[in-house]
Amino acid sequence: MKKYLNLILAVLLVIAVGVAVYALAHDEVVATVNGEKITKEELYRELVASRGEYVLEQLISERVIMQAAKKEGIKVTDEEVAAEVDKMREDLAGGSQEYFETILSQYGLTEETLKNNIRVNLLLKEIVRGKTTVTEEEVHKHFADNQEKFNIPHEVHARHILVKTEEEAAEILQKLKNGEDFAELAKEYSTDPGSKEKGGDLGKFGKGKMVKEFEDAVFSAPVGLIDKAVKTDHGYHIIEVLGIQEAREVTFSEVEDKVREDLENEKIAAQMETEYAELRKAATVETKL
Repeated sequence: MKKYLNLILAVLLVIAVGVAVYALAHDEVVATVNGEKITKEELYRELVASRGEYVLEQLISERVIMQAAKKEGIKVTDEEVAAEVDKMREDLAGGSQEYFETILSQYGLTEETLKNNIRVNLLLKEIVRGKTTVTEEEVHKHFADNQEKFNIPHEVHARHILVKTEEEAAEILQKLKNGEDFAELAKEYSTDPGSKEKGGDLGKFGKGKMVKEFEDAVFSAPVGLIDKAVKTDHGYHIIEVLGIQEAREVTFSEVEDKVREDLENEKIAAQMETEYAELRKAATVETKL
């Protein structure tokens, strides 16, 4: 997932830089060196020479996919795009809108630009889905080959408040023992940008997802507030365990739909590059760069 997200961000960065530069007047000065001017025209010329063909191919691929989807009557709703943005926000920024916007801004991007790229990717995915079949035999085999992937893992649901000093942690622990609200204290005091907006909620997670000291404390504690702050390289964590899910094996009937969806998505992902290559080959494209 992260590899895919990084690719999207890298492609959009190149396009965003090109568009921003092109929007300037040709003689507009973008820098000076000891008083000597560097104009927008010089910068744009270098950008075209170094990255122009690559960016143009990205724009061509977008048009090829959108035209193919339109021809087949395939549409992607705003809700579907928004759901993908939500997943990306969770993956990159722990669900924090503020932190997510900061990450995008570092690449010179806006959420709207990102949505456009996601929409094109979803259109290609739906084009491939229409040509993808999954048999019952394949579904059973996929479950047998990957049962561990579908088993219920040992997970903990927890929330935390991260602060810099032991003194701060002690003060907040006392506030909690006095009956103050955990979520409100997290929003006010936590330095973790990925969880503070959600009242410190980290969701469910398994072993290997958190730093060792945090993990050891959480997975050895019962449900409830851990009565001592946990020190890590990030600072001091006040932790509350909200729930514990024990590991167990599942039966095929419990996860049949999930197995089918997983297999279908694997097949689609494997075919997307080939499908685009065929669409690109069939399109009449004239480049004049």
